[in-house]
Amino acid sequence: MNLVLDLGNTRVKFGVFRHDHLIAHGFWLEKNLLEGFEHLIITYPELNAAIWCQSGADRPLFLDYVSSSLKVIHMNHNLKLPVDNHYKTPKTLGHDRLALVSAAQFHAPGVASLVIDCGSCVTYDFIDPNARYYGGAISPGLAMRYKAMHDYTERLPHLKAQATEAWYGDNTDNSMHQGAFRGLIHEIQGFINQYKQYNPNLTTFLTGGDLEILRDHIKNDIFAHPNFLLEGLNQILLINKD
Repeated sequence: MNLVLDLGNTRVKFGVFRHDHLIAHGFWLEKNLLEGFEHLIITYPELNAAIWCQSGADRPLFLDYVSSSLKVIHMNHNLKLPVDNHYKTPKTLGHDRLALVSAAQFHAPGVASLVIDCGSCVTYDFIDPNARYYGGAISPGLAMRYKAMHDYTERLPHLKAQATEAWYGDNTDNSMHQGAFRGLIHEIQGFINQYKQYNPNLTTFLTGGDLEILRDHIKNDIFAHPNFLLEGLNQILLINKD
């Protein structure tokens, strides 16, 4: 049984897998990391291996504690992967992006896939039908777009992201929602259409923290997966644990 850890800035997300089936998931806040892990290994005594991917702060004490109980693998670009990595600067490639395309390869083998991760930044990652990964694109995430308009102007307010179906903004707040929210929707749909020009049978996966606010506004056919990163990390663990 496998434990997958995604170390973010303010919390640690976890997933428990029995082979390739996710049977439990959640998160721990900084103040209860050790307590949460202790409870987990008591609840699932069959746990014997773990993989962790870091996108936030270092937590050496927590990771040492996990390593004292389980065989732990640190996600890195030198591990065996279910995809063939053609990214030209692999050392600068975010490990989360490798995990996401690994999940795509698991869910849609033999098919060209685009994974869109809507987090602090929005990442677009493409693999071809032969499981070759080439890269994609990175752009500002939804919250970053709102924050930038406030931080780099004198008078625009700092708004919370809000979905809108209107086709124009009739005041300043609504105009900002048009630019940030609708602008991101148009960007996502534009990238999907761009990749479909070269790959008509493209499968598109949408994931990330802003999945819920975005998913129902995208007109293209997509598969929404809130735990896609955890699933991809587990696939990498499965081929590296022995």
